[in-house]
Amino acid sequence: MSKKVLVFGATGLMGKQIVKENLKAGNVVSVYIRQNDYSENVNVITGELNDKAKIEDVVKGFDVIVSAVGNRNYDDPTMVVTPVAKILAKMVSAEQRLILVAGSGLTLDDNKTLRRDLPGQPEFLKNQRADHWEAYTNIAPLDINCLFICPTMVVEGDADGNYLSQEIYFPKSEAKQISAGNVAHFIGQEIEANRYNKTRIGLVNK
Repeated sequence: MSKKVLVFGATGLMGKQIVKENLKAGNVVSVYIRQNDYSENVNVITGELNDKAKIEDVVKGFDVIVSAVGNRNYDDPTMVVTPVAKILAKMVSAEQRLILVAGSGLTLDDNKTLRRDLPGQPEFLKNQRADHWEAYTNIAPLDINCLFICPTMVVEGDADGNYLSQEIYFPKSEAKQISAGNVAHFIGQEIEANRYNKTRIGLVNK
């Protein structure tokens, strides 16, 4: 059965692929963006990410809300994932599902060590790690249907299904990247299967 899906961050590398995979899956897709200039055949809703009243009104009626927002400027410490996650977490109802894209640092490397705490983590990603962690620690304890998608470094590319996923832990792989299409493919499959709730999933190419 098709789902009504609303995508935030739909103009970004990952957001475009999330829209693409959900359209392929037959879902009815809407996007929340600043300007009405989206090329895909979707319903466009314009608004700002800090407009709480607008977002509260917009999210009603959707089965799944996906946030793929993020700060594209690695040098800018301004948090983007966290503020949007907090707003959406307050707005979703018990019948709705919230899927948030963060980073692999939220997953465990072993039974006691988060990937974000491993030595040798890229310095240029420190602001993103802080943003993702703040979002996770605020949202994870809430009693809502929420899933964190935690890919490693995301690069351009369509879905080919050649990736690994694991709940809570980061999958064992020599790969350091994953295509945006494969992240979106997992999200599309998960929207249909509805296997996971109140947890996080690590993703990496095989």
